[in-house]
Amino acid sequence: MKTLAKFFLVLLVIAGCSKAPVNSKAPSDYIAKVDGTYITQKDLKKQFEALPAFMKKIYNNPEGMKKLTDELVKKDLIYLEAKKQGLDKSPEYKEKLKEFQKLSLISMLLTKEIEQKVGVTDKEIKKYYDTHPDEFSKNRVRASHILVKTKKEAESLLKKLKAGANFATLAEKNSIDKGSAAKGGDLGFFGRGQMVPAFEKAVFSMKKGEISGPVKTQFGYHIIKLTGLKKGQKVSYDKAKESLSKKLLTEKRRAAFDSYIEKLKKSFTVKINDKKLKDIKLAD
Repeated sequence: MKTLAKFFLVLLVIAGCSKAPVNSKAPSDYIAKVDGTYITQKDLKKQFEALPAFMKKIYNNPEGMKKLTDELVKKDLIYLEAKKQGLDKSPEYKEKLKEFQKLSLISMLLTKEIEQKVGVTDKEIKKYYDTHPDEFSKNRVRASHILVKTKKEAESLLKKLKAGANFATLAEKNSIDKGSAAKGGDLGFFGRGQMVPAFEKAVFSMKKGEISGPVKTQFGYHIIKLTGLKKGQKVSYDKAKESLSKKLLTEKRRAAFDSYIEKLKKSFTVKINDKKLKDIKLAD
């Protein structure tokens, strides 16, 4: 079963690539022939380059090249049989082909307009590192929280806390996070990267003893109290640089993408049929 899964993984990776056209004369560098169609060294290299890094390590040897050639032959055999059965004439195939062409063009355009134009420099990375020291500390905080479903509930509890109510008592009675509620809302000590972004941003900007306003996450609304802080050493720039580079690049490209979409909206007419949309039910 694992061998079959591996075969289909390779097949999926290489399936979209084309091979050498049919020639009456065999190319000098051909490595396989399937019913008159030649697979060349150039084709093999192209398929190898399309493999993920971990698979390149597996196939980068004579035995691996033989196995990869075998997979290319299998692909061509299946392709020829599919054409023989006339599947390339089916409506389903034509629809999938249209979708593939659409996705390919989208990918090419985004590569041209976003990936090739938006990058981050070492100067930008260093500037961010120097101006956001707290993000690279190994500080650990201890916090308690009260989690409720609505903002209205959170605001009501916040009023009670400001009036002098006991945080732990309110957590035990009201928090829907039953695990921490049993401990008066206590979450113990934790570092960066252990909580969802909105919660982390709030708690690491607080002072010991401070109680936050309602903080919204995918779980509901949190009232947070910072109860402890352990100072830690700062992560060095060299250790932080790679992950920070990826973070900044992702953020810049996301912003560039959003800006590019807004630009396109001015070039094309977009109209959403809200009346029709609200009546659509795709699942029970």
